[in-house]
Amino acid sequence: MKLVFPLLAIFAARFFVTAIAFPPLDGDLGWQRWLGESIMRTGKLPDALGAESFAAVGSPWVPQEWLFGVGAWVGRSGLGWDFFAGGIALCGVAALWFVAVRCLRREAGPLATAICTGLAGMALFESFGVRVQVAAWPFFALFLLLMDSEGLILWWSVPLVALWSNVHGSVMLAPVLASAYAVGSWIDARAWTPIVRRRFFVAGALLAATAANPLGVRLPLYALSLFTNPIRVYISEWRRTDIAEPSFLFGSFILILIILTLWGWTARRRWCEALPAAAMVAAALMAARNEAICGIALAPLAAPMLSRVLERFTTAFSPSASRKTRPFDSIMLLVGVVMGALVAFALIRSPERTKEIHMPIVEIVAAAALPGEHRLFCADFAWCSLALDRPNLRVFLDGRADPYPIAIWKALGELHWLMPGWRADLDRYTFDEIIVEKDSPLDQALARLPDWRKVTSDGRFRLWRRAKTVRIGPDEN
Repeated sequence: MKLVFPLLAIFAARFFVTAIAFPPLDGDLGWQRWLGESIMRTGKLPDALGAESFAAVGSPWVPQEWLFGVGAWVGRSGLGWDFFAGGIALCGVAALWFVAVRCLRREAGPLATAICTGLAGMALFESFGVRVQVAAWPFFALFLLLMDSEGLILWWSVPLVALWSNVHGSVMLAPVLASAYAVGSWIDARAWTPIVRRRFFVAGALLAATAANPLGVRLPLYALSLFTNPIRVYISEWRRTDIAEPSFLFGSFILILIILTLWGWTARRRWCEALPAAAMVAAALMAARNEAICGIALAPLAAPMLSRVLERFTTAFSPSASRKTRPFDSIMLLVGVVMGALVAFALIRSPERTKEIHMPIVEIVAAAALPGEHRLFCADFAWCSLALDRPNLRVFLDGRADPYPIAIWKALGELHWLMPGWRADLDRYTFDEIIVEKDSPLDQALARLPDWRKVTSDGRFRLWRRAKTVRIGPDEN
């Protein structure tokens, strides 16, 4: 691990500083804290949207982020935030640690391990933040480490998946990948061996373990429904991966190229490795949010290939030279500490750390300060997540996303891009207040409507208020 220490130090500095000291990049923490507060107050998980959203009251909801939400509410400020955000950063570091351990256990050399762990770390950058999916990364990485075994240790993946199911819906990857391992082992063995049987039995147990949470079978059913949910086209994280995106181009994509290039040159080629890897590549290409887990999965597959093809990766730091390299180990550890400190110092001095430019916080506060109860529309639905704890604001659509009907999403797109029917949507839902980005199409259109008035405007966002609202009957909503 001598060459991995400097890398882990750099990634740890980046993760901890950005998680604790930088403003969030999206509004998810707003609704997740609101969810956590609701759970702590009522002692139960909600199963439907409430009056906080005037457009979709009663729509079924599966709050898979319930545990994260409780933590986000408890650690919402002060020292609590430092511990909570630091814990999420630690999840990112732990995932990379498990990647490195898995590389070494698969007989990769130290240099190959460092290179591939670094590439996996690059793949994490785009998705990293104080976000629930980051909390699931170490579960995923440790699960894959267990899947590399063929003995009874495989059964330890069952309690791991049971815990994972209380953190994030990505737990559904476990039975899918375990099944791919099982089928691949069957093809490799060409017989129903004890190892093959064990893998199939474990895959079945893992499917049952995904329901070991307060949501029960609703969680796996919800996760499966996402594959056909039409709202995916409206959510940026579910967009198809752009190969030019730095996190993918300098992370998962390079790992894919290494595997494709060196696969035929290595003596050890097995279907039980190929099928899970192919599944992760397909997942990464289908949705940008899967880039990170693709890097975590592929790095330990690419590392031993580099080691076997390029012998200098393994001979330069061979086990027989361990005593001779002890001074080198200490030097590399010191280098890691110094590099991590330099990265942390540079990030803390970054001007972006003190600029809350990503979210319209000023406009949310101004909207809540206006007298009376208001129906709020946000041109970016994630912004309205910050309004859920405002008792006089009712949102049209917020970052919970999944439970909202497709008609609401279509109306969002029509209003955001001024598509045909946008004026009808404006009147049908009788919004009182609208938050937009300055000079966006909707912002310019509202400026031309006589019944809308500008309330406040900062450097990036603007709040509009309808001068007079005429309510329509509930059946027309």
